[in-house]
Amino acid sequence: MADLPAILGGPPVRHNRSWPEWPQLGDAERELLSSTLESGRWSSARGHLAADFANEFAAFQGARHGLPLVNGSCSLEVALAACGIGSGDEVLVPGLTFVTTATAVLAVNAIPIFVDVEPDSLCLDVGAAEAAVSDRTRAVIPVHLAGRPCDLDALGDLCERHGLAMIEDCAHAHGSRWRERGVGSFGSFGSFSFQQGKLITAGEGGALITDDEELRERAWSYANCGRIEGGHRYDHVNYGINLRMTEWQGAVLQAQLRRLPEQNRIREERAALLDAELTQIPGLRPQSGDARISGHGRYGYAFDYDPAEFSGLPTSGLIAALRHEGILAGESYPSLNTLRVFREARFGKRLPEGVPLPDYASVRLPNAEHAAAHSVWLDHRMLLAEPDEVFDVVRALMRIRERSRAVKLRTSKAVTSAGRIFRRYRRA
Repeated sequence: MADLPAILGGPPVRHNRSWPEWPQLGDAERELLSSTLESGRWSSARGHLAADFANEFAAFQGARHGLPLVNGSCSLEVALAACGIGSGDEVLVPGLTFVTTATAVLAVNAIPIFVDVEPDSLCLDVGAAEAAVSDRTRAVIPVHLAGRPCDLDALGDLCERHGLAMIEDCAHAHGSRWRERGVGSFGSFGSFSFQQGKLITAGEGGALITDDEELRERAWSYANCGRIEGGHRYDHVNYGINLRMTEWQGAVLQAQLRRLPEQNRIREERAALLDAELTQIPGLRPQSGDARISGHGRYGYAFDYDPAEFSGLPTSGLIAALRHEGILAGESYPSLNTLRVFREARFGKRLPEGVPLPDYASVRLPNAEHAAAHSVWLDHRMLLAEPDEVFDVVRALMRIRERSRAVKLRTSKAVTSAGRIFRRYRRA
């Protein structure tokens, strides 16, 4: 294995240079926040900014209705509840995603069933999902990982054949499009996050989009303490909790949305440069595309890494070396089946007695587990930099590979020399 301290020697590729800041903000955010402050209407129950933003964002993604919510994790719970998913139902979830894609299923007392991902796209393997369908399966949550849309054609066919609700997890996919249509508009719901690192952000926040008026009404009731929209404030008709977005968040997100199309255009251009260059470096394989993807909201830039081409340098070593070079690199999500919350069933009495639970500790997801161990993610901030700066990523990776191989060569020569001395000593 290559020696990491030796690889880290010398000044970094990016010396005294910074990447674009995130989040980005300007006068639009300041003016909307100031007017919200002065209005005294800080709750979305009394104002209109959050609702206006959600509807504007829904239209941007190609859906009729938007519902503003407190965050993108709760929005999945709301969608599941509105679709009638509940006690003992099964929901198919890709193995490579943030944990709340699965814990949202537990929140409505349903059972997440982990499905492997495709090795190239890192998105849900529709064939594996088909094999996982049982007579208790009620929904599937495809995740558009790193903004890369899943195969929505095949998923739509799967859901239609088996009568499943499709709830798209679009937490990474603001502006992503499949066949010229925004993701999130294909299923029963599309769920979005506006957490600090996302492509538009208010620090926290979430939204659901849908074309179905009845589903929107159910979701609104669940997120507004069980009320009926337009009814008396103390008339609680259904079970629900308060999951409303604030007007502060709505104000910031309105301004953020105005910047998104141009930012996404720049990110896609820079990502195309990286795709062309990284495929030329042995041991690196960027996340795959698809001719049907007509827009890729780049929450991150992900690529597969083969340590053998870098003299055995582990993924963690590559990430450390990239950070030394000034590159904003990070690790992948772990595969869900490896998390203790599932392996040890550490989620309390979420499910009714007698409901069979998967033995998560015995679940194997080869592609998700490989991706978790061998994927490197680059921060989307870097894709907003000038092209020459983005090429610093390429320069850093080439430099690390060359150094790793040089370290291996020196080590090999030292071992060979020591062997000769040892053999001379034995003969003497």
